[in-house]
Amino acid sequence: MTFKISVIMPVYNAEDELNTAIDSIINQSFGFENIELIIVDDCSTDNSRNIITDYANEYENIIPVFLDENSGLPGKPRSLGIKYASADYISFLDSDDEYLKDGLKNLYDTILSEDSDFVIGSHVINLDGDKVKVKFLQSDEKLVNLNPLESQEIFDSLSLNYFVAPWGKMFKKELILDNNITFPEDTLCEDTYFYFKALINSNKISVLPNTQVYMYNTFEHKKTAIHGHDVKKFNRFLKGMYKVNNLLEPVKLSQYVTIGENIGSLLLIFSNLDKKHKMSAVKEIYKFEKHLNCKIDIHRKEIAVLNNKVLNKQFKQAIFISKLYTSLYNNQTIKNLYRKFNIRKNN
Repeated sequence: MTFKISVIMPVYNAEDELNTAIDSIINQSFGFENIELIIVDDCSTDNSRNIITDYANEYENIIPVFLDENSGLPGKPRSLGIKYASADYISFLDSDDEYLKDGLKNLYDTILSEDSDFVIGSHVINLDGDKVKVKFLQSDEKLVNLNPLESQEIFDSLSLNYFVAPWGKMFKKELILDNNITFPEDTLCEDTYFYFKALINSNKISVLPNTQVYMYNTFEHKKTAIHGHDVKKFNRFLKGMYKVNNLLEPVKLSQYVTIGENIGSLLLIFSNLDKKHKMSAVKEIYKFEKHLNCKIDIHRKEIAVLNNKVLNKQFKQAIFISKLYTSLYNNQTIKNLYRKFNIRKNN
């Protein structure tokens, strides 16, 4: 069969949300017969494998890939999915999220009509049932076409954290293959690396500022790298930031927004570390920032306060402040209110 779109979905222990994610692709208005869904299971220990197998037995355009060992990181399953993709256009889906009914159609129609290297759609954030629409670029336009390297202003506008996730987008497979764009398999921050490697190798991208194509689901039990307490996650995220910095150093435009966004995420991971790891971790953050040759711009004031303590080598004060942030960011109610506030402020 010939497919127009390959959708790649990494899975690890996602039995509770997996059906919703898969069904969102099956029910696309674009027509499921035009879509190839590649599901890469990262050696799940729950019922995910059986769910995937049942769907694959029912639909020949669902391609199951089962890893023999857990990679521990999302980079390997996504990169492996790219190797299996047969369509000319690629999208990504997280196993606890979903595409809105017209999502893939809107992305596909745009990438064809505009002949862009990739398309970015807006999304809806589902905060435990409270759904908030995200609007990109603070624009009322239906479609915005950009050359990402044309100016510092354009590059900065595309460098914010809510742009860098691989989902909610559609890429020309040719762009990915010709430029060897993959997800690093040994780090976190792998989505940021993939996004910026695609960005700096693109001449034209299309943004749909007001067309929501994707539902990003947040649940009380949903844990991300930022909210973990594992020092390995801290080290892997920091390693990923070095990779992103090395990738962007040759670019003539400043990367202060990009690095600032990721420093904010790294500081949140640091805040969640056990006390015994915090002093060594905060020194590593200081070392990384001193390694940079650009100004850091952190929009979130409370994170900027913490970062200033780090830069001034006031490490004990930084650790004390981080304890307060641990209570703040790990309270689901406060976290959701904060997210909604920031979404509405940026819209």
